Amino acid sequence: MGTERPRGPRIGIEIDPSALRQARLDAGLSLAEVAGTELTRQAVHLIEAGKVRPTARSLRHIARRLGMSESALLAPPPPGSDEHTVAELEALCQRQEYRQVADEALRLVGVSGSPERTAFAHYYAGQALYRLGRPDDALSHLRDARRRFEALGNPWWAAESMDWEAFTLNMLEDPTALRLARSALRRYRSLDQRRPEVEARMLQHLGTICYGRRNYEGGRAFYEEALRIDGGVRELDTIARVYHGLGMCHQGLRDLRLAAELLFRAVTLYEAEQRIAPTPMRQDRPRAENDLGLIVMEQGDLDRAEELFLAALQHFEEAGITRLQGHTLLSLGELRQRQGRLDEALDLVTTAIDRAEALDETYTLTGGYRQLGELHAAMGEHDMADASFQHALALCEEAGMNERARECSRAYHRVLTERRLARRRSGTASA
Repeated sequence: MGTERPRGPRIGIEIDPSALRQARLDAGLSLAEVAGTELTRQAVHLIEAGKVRPTARSLRHIARRLGMSESALLAPPPPGSDEHTVAELEALCQRQEYRQVADEALRLVGVSGSPERTAFAHYYAGQALYRLGRPDDALSHLRDARRRFEALGNPWWAAESMDWEAFTLNMLEDPTALRLARSALRRYRSLDQRRPEVEARMLQHLGTICYGRRNYEGGRAFYEEALRIDGGVRELDTIARVYHGLGMCHQGLRDLRLAAELLFRAVTLYEAEQRIAPTPMRQDRPRAENDLGLIVMEQGDLDRAEELFLAALQHFEEAGITRLQGHTLLSLGELRQRQGRLDEALDLVTTAIDRAEALDETYTLTGGYRQLGELHAAMGEHDMADASFQHALALCEEAGMNERARECSRAYHRVLTERRLARRRSGTASA
């Protein structure tokens, strides 16, 4: 199947010579300028004239010199072909029209078609459903896509399917996500004709997974490696995601100034992307708004933090994403506690816990019960505080979340210490 991603060895890649010539003229470049030091002027002329097909390496070089994607130079597949169908799904993904992608891909899954087309339909259905905040539905399609690509002898797409499978498991808070993501990257790096943007995305996913497991140094290393891949991080949304992840790692490493700067860049890029090419709201922007809110709250700017948390909740609603809202409710609950509005904080945290239980969001659930313990302690309800902390610790132990359990234990220790000091002060005052 002639897609833009290689299936195996072949003699040259079929491109649209007229598209290449027009792109060169639009860029105002000569044949020699497109050739650079890697090709000759004559080679570019022959490729542009349609007399020679470029290799994958030559096509990549030409696309970079022209500042455009390789796919924009490929010959259009004939209408009705598998290639055309898959190209349309990819184009919809690039425009971030994920609801339309999901509808069309699921339709293709349900009708008879070639094994290759069906594999791609599962792949795009899984990716779109992930983007729409439906990880349970996405996971089965991505696993099916990986099995089908492996059966077809297509290791490139099998590795990509595995990568998205790992990232979806991470959203589901599955501890196997990191191991699977590492395996996907190893598989992809063992192949010839790799695409830099795919490798960079896999590294970005690994950075996100490491951050979620409190491995801030590891996460930062993966994000920085993604940025070092030549031509790997080019699109606005990709740059924004890398800045977002780097910012959160620096927050974990207690460099709040740099963390806030990186998160602000990420939010700005997400906003710019939506202004340049209006698309339906999705989860990236509200997640960044929530995370920036946490940092500025820690820096003491409670008003700005409130604006960001409320914006995140609104944008989650616009995107139709219920999963992940619980985390922002906890953020807003923490803000209300800092403002001394304890009853409002209690309502927000309780709502977040209810949603997390319904959606089986373990990270949010453990964080919610820990926060509930701190709230009850602040309200002088010691028995309820103890019960909440103990429940949070039990959930952490059951899920094997050792680092989160240690954080919860430290928070509980602080509460118990403050309780003892308060009793001691009360006893001294009575005497």
